[in-house]
Amino acid sequence: MMKRRHDLDALRAVAMLLGVVLHSLMSFMGLSPIRDSQQASWVWGVFLAIHGFRMPLFFLVSGYFTLMLWQKRGLQSMLRQRSIRILLPCLVGVMTIVPLDTLVGGWALQYSNQQRVQKKENRLSGDAAKNIFQVIRFGDFSTVKTFLSSKKKEVALQLKARDPEFGMPPLHLAALLGRTNVATILLEKGADIQQRDEGGRTALHAAAFLGRARLVEVLLDRKIDVTVRGDEDDTALDATNVPWDETQGIAAWLRVPEIDRKTVEAGRKKVRELLQEAVGSVTRVPDSKERKMKEESPHVRAHSFTSRVEHVRKLYASVLKSDVFTVGGVAKGSEPSKLAAVFENLRPRQLFMSRVFDHLWFLWFLCWLIALFVLNAATLHVLGIHVAHYKFFQLKRCLLWMIPLTLIPQLFMGVFTPRMHFGPDLSFGVLPQPHLVLYYALFFGFGMSVYASGESAKHLGRWWPLHFTLAAICFPIALVTMSNPVATAIPQVLFAWLTCIGFVGFFHRYFSGESKMLRYISDASYWLYLMHIPFVMVIACLIQSWQWPVFMKVLLICSATTAILLLSYQLFVRYTWIGIVLHGPRQKTHMKPMTD
Repeated sequence: MMKRRHDLDALRAVAMLLGVVLHSLMSFMGLSPIRDSQQASWVWGVFLAIHGFRMPLFFLVSGYFTLMLWQKRGLQSMLRQRSIRILLPCLVGVMTIVPLDTLVGGWALQYSNQQRVQKKENRLSGDAAKNIFQVIRFGDFSTVKTFLSSKKKEVALQLKARDPEFGMPPLHLAALLGRTNVATILLEKGADIQQRDEGGRTALHAAAFLGRARLVEVLLDRKIDVTVRGDEDDTALDATNVPWDETQGIAAWLRVPEIDRKTVEAGRKKVRELLQEAVGSVTRVPDSKERKMKEESPHVRAHSFTSRVEHVRKLYASVLKSDVFTVGGVAKGSEPSKLAAVFENLRPRQLFMSRVFDHLWFLWFLCWLIALFVLNAATLHVLGIHVAHYKFFQLKRCLLWMIPLTLIPQLFMGVFTPRMHFGPDLSFGVLPQPHLVLYYALFFGFGMSVYASGESAKHLGRWWPLHFTLAAICFPIALVTMSNPVATAIPQVLFAWLTCIGFVGFFHRYFSGESKMLRYISDASYWLYLMHIPFVMVIACLIQSWQWPVFMKVLLICSATTAILLLSYQLFVRYTWIGIVLHGPRQKTHMKPMTD
């Protein structure tokens, strides 16, 4: 029987704690309601690199320990232990931790908005607006008008430019913020009404997204093209159907001032009526010459496979978002009470898409993967095959089919968040997204193969410097190609596998011995990950205006959160019933009395 792999214990803890790092980075990237005053491009690289391997690594290690429990204790004992350690914290967390995250997140958003208002007043009073984007965002109409009149040469160039922060032209920004008078004067000064942002959308998309009906009327009166589709094949009409929780997230990311649900929904209803009327009057069929030229285009022929993949991706996404998986909930356009909003995760309206588990989703996935493992093991047992001795489950053989098979779910990554094509998707709903189940099941199964292979598995990753080097080569290739799901699939899959195997080898090389400190951190890491979100948000909120380097701020958020939660773990968790649930009973160590 194999001895316990202390290195994998430590590796599981690292995968957990890297989650604290990821969430600490988000306020410096525009992915959080908290938008720090200091931003840095390198944060994106670190974030995506960690995101690309962290959860595959976690599920790999989880697969190892799941098979170990099954072989050592039997099926019933394994299921009982996993129910206590995983299912129970997951269900309790959904009713307590996730609502707490929502409550603190609401406070953080309100606090950040107050900071932005104060910052706006300071900018206006200090004449700090240096470009058209700052003027549109922070100035009133008279300020915008004065700026456009006083800097004609600069304005002529800036009207065609894109906001370096979000890739939006000035007209798009005015449309998004609902500044009708500003949009009108921009058009009078020569703004191109048909100009597109970096996502291929026009200002009509931006205005429709938040229900800016008056602005939509202005754009339609000036003959904006209502048939334009963005890079994600979305029309302005599609923008009015974005779910409310997603709308809030995007609006916060774009730094739109606080939005009211009733106002937005009412505006969207009016916009839909305007757009449906406009679309009906401009329907146009390409002539035969245009169709022939398009069909014979070398670009179309060269990307026929990519087009077919995109078609399948869209079909897959439409199925998961369809009404078949929609359940009862709050009526459309209604605003829940503050208390109901805190527990909104307990009233899912869409089984795949509603946010139910938030950062606890991995526990729910583990429950599904364990259930699938038990089902497959039972099926193989009926066929007279022991899963641990199955030849295709042996370490070297399984790599030959698992890595190529990972390409299939990888092709479906980003179907719901197409701007985020790097790394695995997130699935917060009651039903896990099928492509993610397959993706993580492969890493979970590989972890089982590592245990089943016994002593021979200790050589896995022994060439870890080479694995990390190859992963470092794949990473920039994946970033460059991530807008194309077909082109980016191979480098992303290789990056995930090479990094995971490299970390297994690295930790086996340096952390194989038993260490009380590492075991303590491994025990505490579960509690730290479960509870870290509120502390990260509060600390990030309080320091968002500090003029510190980004690295120092990230270090402060991570270290302060970790210190607070380690103290709470020692005092209230480790030797209590909570600790028994999370990692089993632990005995206090007492100093032996001195004797003569």
